[in-house]
Amino acid sequence: MNLKVTVLFFSESDLRLRDEILELQVGDGGRAIIPLEYKEGKQIIAVLAGECHLLNRIGDRVLPLSSAEIVTEVDFE
Repeated sequence: MNLKVTVLFFSESDLRLRDEILELQVGDGGRAIIPLEYKEGKQIIAVLAGECHLLNRIGDRVLPLSSAEIVTEVDFE
């Protein structure tokens, strides 16, 4: 089974908070498995279920909702 998640992380190359949507395999314990190759060079802050859109980062202005592709329904099976 796969799970769509949004990963929040800092990259080693800069200090800007980034987000990325991934489709990950789920382990026997029900947790998403993040491949070691993906973790390299990143400090993962959070893993969120589903497709999330980061509207602002520390020090940024909040973007208007019209500027983001917002998903109105998320299915958490």
